Amino acid sequence: MPGRMSLFSRNREYGGGAMLGVLCVTLIVGVGTYLIRAGSLSLGGRMTWPTWLRQWFVFVTPAVLGALLGPEIFLPNQHGIFLWHNETFLASIPTGIVAWYSRNLLLTVMVGVLCFAALSYLLS
Repeated sequence: MPGRMSLFSRNREYGGGAMLGVLCVTLIVGVGTYLIRAGSLSLGGRMTWPTWLRQWFVFVTPAVLGALLGPEIFLPNQHGIFLWHNETFLASIPTGIVAWYSRNLLLTVMVGVLCFAALSYLLS
């Protein structure tokens, strides 16, 4: 109807409809993620897992961490560069050493950020 405007049509006319869509999608994904995690945590404590599955779960965290960090460290911007010109790779070396010996997350993050900032400044 030409004379009647709803909330959605007014937002689309002024360019705000996209923001409402993003908000709705964000809320739906957040609720879904919460329900999945809450369900697995509440069931995980009550179930007895088979030994082979518990042994398999030990490898999930390092595999996911490697899959997330490997491309970021070795292939920044989706193309390979020499490792000695790659500040992400160079900063990961002292960060990994500090993480291995200290087992302190805050110290590891601080060393990583400081090394990356210093190397970004020096290599640019």
